[in-house]
Amino acid sequence: MNVLIPKSRRPKFAVKITIHDLANIPLVSGLVFVRWHIQDSARGDARGRTDKVPIKDHKAIWNYEMDVARVRLVIEKDGMLSDKHVVFEVVSEYSGEKVELGTLQLNIAEFVKEKATGRRYLLHESKINSTIKITLDCRQLSGDVNFSTPPLSSGQMFGGITGVIAEQKEKDDPLHASSQPIVTSQTIPSLYRKTLTASWQRQEGELPAEECIEDIFAGGDGWAKDNNGVSRGRQVTNELVFPDLAGTIPGAGIGLKRKNGEIMGWAERDDLRSWRMTR
Repeated sequence: MNVLIPKSRRPKFAVKITIHDLANIPLVSGLVFVRWHIQDSARGDARGRTDKVPIKDHKAIWNYEMDVARVRLVIEKDGMLSDKHVVFEVVSEYSGEKVELGTLQLNIAEFVKEKATGRRYLLHESKINSTIKITLDCRQLSGDVNFSTPPLSSGQMFGGITGVIAEQKEKDDPLHASSQPIVTSQTIPSLYRKTLTASWQRQEGELPAEECIEDIFAGGDGWAKDNNGVSRGRQVTNELVFPDLAGTIPGAGIGLKRKNGEIMGWAERDDLRSWRMTR
């Protein structure tokens, strides 16, 4: 950073970084942790890492918090706040072997005037579809307050099903994505919500339509939980019975031999084949 720039044009910020969780992990066991650092900063508090936590139900939870006491940005000649990136690296560890699951890079300048809200992001440089939830809370300590900030990069932000729609539209039509309206989690049309709600016939133990979708994309199963935190979906599955069925359907795991007095062929023979006549 150029020290010849007046201090008034080098506002100082305190930044609180919160790493909440990683969802939709395609692993059933192992440990996961996150390394992070602020680029071009030699301060000791400008880097760190979370604890290693076990994967449970395809999710890892940290709720890690770190306060960076001083981050200086520069107000450019056009009045725009300069970029300053914080990089997150998500690493899994199993049987002593470490594998990088993906990375994420956020521009602190974009969050200076934003409300401190946990946002979920898709990992970059990743072969999986895991999403990480992070909060950046910025508080100005000194310097000029007359500046503008870059807009939030919504392309990498994941707002459930609507975030997927936005990202897919950009991939399908990258040349015209900026000129066409993109559905994001902040601008969901009311018509979409009304239509979805009207067509959703909720049964006992099920979540409302929007909560169901968000729960699935956050790594859940779309079912409500009981007082003990057990998914209602598991209870419904365990309660299913087939009193009128007997015999075996190969590979199906359901008993079925006779129905209305008629023998089901696959229950008696395992060598049945289907044929197609061709010219």
